Amino acid sequence: MLDTIAFDPPFDGETAHLGVPLFAATCGHDGPRLVVAGPEALVRPLAERFWNDRGLEGMNGALILRDDTQDPVFDLPDAVLELERDASVARAFFQVLGHMTALGMLAGRGVPMRRVA
Repeated sequence: MLDTIAFDPPFDGETAHLGVPLFAATCGHDGPRLVVAGPEALVRPLAERFWNDRGLEGMNGALILRDDTQDPVFDLPDAVLELERDASVARAFFQVLGHMTALGMLAGRGVPMRRVA
């Protein structure tokens, strides 16, 4: 189960400088921090898609989505993925999943895979 989720926090002129992400998810498993940055018009529907994806429950580390106008340094990332401005939500979703897999953040899409013997 996801331990922490923040989605779509309010932005205004006074808090925008704090670098609050549009979406952040962590689980009880240690792992890398992947920050995904892109245009808000792409990141917002992408965050909605990840919000509804139950496969993140077995994730290692943290997935953070933010607008590309904000500096990802706030999140102390191990890796940063910058999305293309003209990418579709579906393409961006699978691109993020690919990076998560390469970083070892996903184990069987929600099914923890551990060696028994």
